[in-house]
Amino acid sequence: MRRVVFTALLLLVPLAVAQPVLRATQLAEFADGLAEPHDAAFSPDGKLIYLTDMRNSRIQVLEAMTLKPVGSFGAGELSYPHDAEFDASGRLLVADTGNDRIAIYEVKGAQAKLAGELKGLAGPEGVAVTPDGRVLVTNTRNATLSVFRDGKLERTAGGPGTKYGELRNPHDVEAASDGSVYIVDSANNRVQVFDAGLRHRASFGTEFGLNGPKYLSFDGDRIWLADEYNHRILLLDRAHKLIGVLGSGKRGRAADAFYQPEAVLARAPHVWVIDTYNNRIVLLRID
Repeated sequence: MRRVVFTALLLLVPLAVAQPVLRATQLAEFADGLAEPHDAAFSPDGKLIYLTDMRNSRIQVLEAMTLKPVGSFGAGELSYPHDAEFDASGRLLVADTGNDRIAIYEVKGAQAKLAGELKGLAGPEGVAVTPDGRVLVTNTRNATLSVFRDGKLERTAGGPGTKYGELRNPHDVEAASDGSVYIVDSANNRVQVFDAGLRHRASFGTEFGLNGPKYLSFDGDRIWLADEYNHRILLLDRAHKLIGVLGSGKRGRAADAFYQPEAVLARAPHVWVIDTYNNRIVLLRID
């Protein structure tokens, strides 16, 4: 397996200030047959990655630390899936965008059985599970957040607009361990943060010049955010201060260059970049 060591500059605001260097080693890459992969989820034991292979309308299963393929499922059942998340019972929830639903799978490795669904959605592209068991879903077509409890719609929040609590083309939604809810408000080029009751608490991102942010990932006290049209991945602390940037900021295909990456997974010291329009996922070790 080819190992590539690269150096990427950490960029902070203001950009004119010299910054320390982020060193990373490319450990693995998988691209065989992928077509615009969007996001991914670790298996509950952390050994596998379930990757939404959007244009192929399937889930590709990979070994997390090698990116060797284990198998795939969902072909013929899914339509342009975007996001995936495991619930506390170990079921995989898939934002089945083209079918306007969350598909619920019982999985064992690459073997999967469709066990249920959450319906009544409008272009769902993000799904998350809160610490108290609620399922949160972003609806891109009507700019809302649907909240399910025990399989039933509990409430709908948001709505189109630019004010706090309003959304435009929302993509990812993630629930932090303290119950905070992060929504990547893509067309507003920001991330909005809400408390567990969905009261607006903070917004960030416009100060970083975001351009179509899509999916984020928590890594302890840090946040990784895919900034799609800037061809980069941002690293922030939990106070939403920018620590650094991974990627050249220009379209490319290398260890330190991406083409409209939409998502990232992280588990220090490793980062998995879903490099969507290069049709690949790449595993990096941050040194």
